[in-house]
Amino acid sequence: MTQYRHGMAAAALLAGCWGGPALAQNVNNGVSVGPSQSLSNPAAPGTSQVEHLFGDWGGVRTSLGNLGIDLIPDATAEFAGNVSGGVKRGATSANQIGVELDIDWQRLAGLTGFSTHTVVVNRSGANDSQLFGDNLQPVQEIYGSGGDVAAHLVYVYGEQKLLGDKIDLAFGWMPVANDFAASPLYCNYMNNGLCGNPKDLPGGSIGFSSYPDAVLGGRVRFAPQPEYYIQFGFYQANQALYSYPAYRSGWAFDTSRVHGAEIPLEVAWEPKLGPDAMPGHYKLGAALDTTHYNDLYRDLNGNAQIVSGLPAKRRGATTQFWALADQMLVRNGSGDDAGVIALAGYTHSDPDIAQYGDEVFVGLLDKGFWKARPQDTIGLLFTHQTVSRNTTRVEELQQRFGLPLANNATGVQKNEMAIELNYDIHVFRGVNFEPDFQYVVRPNAQSNIHDAAVFGFKTHVTF
Repeated sequence: MTQYRHGMAAAALLAGCWGGPALAQNVNNGVSVGPSQSLSNPAAPGTSQVEHLFGDWGGVRTSLGNLGIDLIPDATAEFAGNVSGGVKRGATSANQIGVELDIDWQRLAGLTGFSTHTVVVNRSGANDSQLFGDNLQPVQEIYGSGGDVAAHLVYVYGEQKLLGDKIDLAFGWMPVANDFAASPLYCNYMNNGLCGNPKDLPGGSIGFSSYPDAVLGGRVRFAPQPEYYIQFGFYQANQALYSYPAYRSGWAFDTSRVHGAEIPLEVAWEPKLGPDAMPGHYKLGAALDTTHYNDLYRDLNGNAQIVSGLPAKRRGATTQFWALADQMLVRNGSGDDAGVIALAGYTHSDPDIAQYGDEVFVGLLDKGFWKARPQDTIGLLFTHQTVSRNTTRVEELQQRFGLPLANNATGVQKNEMAIELNYDIHVFRGVNFEPDFQYVVRPNAQSNIHDAAVFGFKTHVTF
C-alpha cells in the first residue's frame, strides 16, 4: 500500500460495527467510537443511540428508522507529532472516511430476528510512528490497510437472532476481531496497541483478521443468561490479506490465497455489581490457526536456519490466547460507561512464527467526573509489547554476521512500552475533540532508538 503524508487532517469518516446483545456495553458517542468497537449498541437498527451533528436530518432518519434502516456516516482524523526522540522528528495525520448501513429486516420485510450490516471506508494519510522509526505499535490507530482506494469494503454480513436472542448467528464477509477480544472501550485511546483490539492478536497471526480487512466466515454466540455467553467462529485464514495488492480494496472475494482456517473461542462473564449495578466484562479466549507457517528461527533439523542455510522448519497449527477484563469502580451517571472504569488484559501469540509475542495492558477511564460536562472522558493507558523470542534470536544472529535485520529493524527487537493520556471533550452534538499525549519507550522495541514524546489529537464527527 502506497503511504502518503498530510500535514493536517481533513475530516475523515469512520464507521462502527454492530454486534449481538451479549456484549452489554453501550456505545460511547465520543471520539472512542472506532471501526470495530461499537459492538453492543443495544438499540435495533433504525433506532441508533449515536448522536448526529445534523440531528434527524429533517425527519429522514426517523423515516428510515421506521423502516428498520440505520445509516451512520461519521468522521475521524488523528494528528500526531513527536517533539523528541525517535529517529527523526515530524508530524502526520491519519484519516478515514466511510459509512455504516444496518438494516433490520424484521421491520423492513418481516424476517424475524434477521439483520444485515455493511461498512465501506476510505483511508488516507500516514503514521507518525513509521516516521520516527516504530513499525510495531502505531500511535495513530486509524492508519493502516485500505488506503489509496476510493471505497474499501470493511465488511458485509448477516445476523440472525434466535430463541429470544439467546442464540446469535453471524455469517458473511467479516473480520474475526469484530467479535473476539473486542470492546467498545478500547478506542477511547488512540494508540493502536489497544484500539481496536490488542495489537498482539492481529499482529501475531494472519488468521486473526482485524478491521478494516475481512474474510469469509461466521460465528455463533450463545447467551443462556444475560451475564454469560460463549461464542466460537470459523473464518478463512488469508495469508495475502495485508500484503497482496488485489486485496487492498476489500472487494476481492476469491479464495485462491486462503491456506487455512481461524477457529476462535471466547467465554465471558458480564456482571453488574453492587447497588449501583456497575458493569464489568471478563473474557477468556483462544484461537487456532490451521495455516502452516515457516518457523522464524529453526531449520528442518531444528538448528538456526540463518546459520545452516537449510529450508525453514514448517509449523502446523498455531494458537493464540487472551484474557481481558474491565470493571466500573465508581458510578458517575446512568450509562454503562458513565463512571470510573479499570481495564486490563494479557494476550499471547505463538513465538515460533510471529513477530509479536506477549502484550500486557492496564488502563483507566473516567467519564462524567465533571458534572457540568457529563460526556467528557479522561483516559490513561499503559501497554507493554514483547517481541517473540524467535524474532529476537534471529536478529541477534543477523547482527553478529553483519546482515540486514528482519522486519526492517535497525537494532535487535525485544520489548516496547507506551503510556497514553488523553481528554475526550464533547464539543457539540455528534462532535468530539480529544487532545492526546503518548510517551513511547524503546520505539520499535529497539534500545538504539530514543524514547519518543508524541503530542496529538483525535477528532470525531457523526453526521
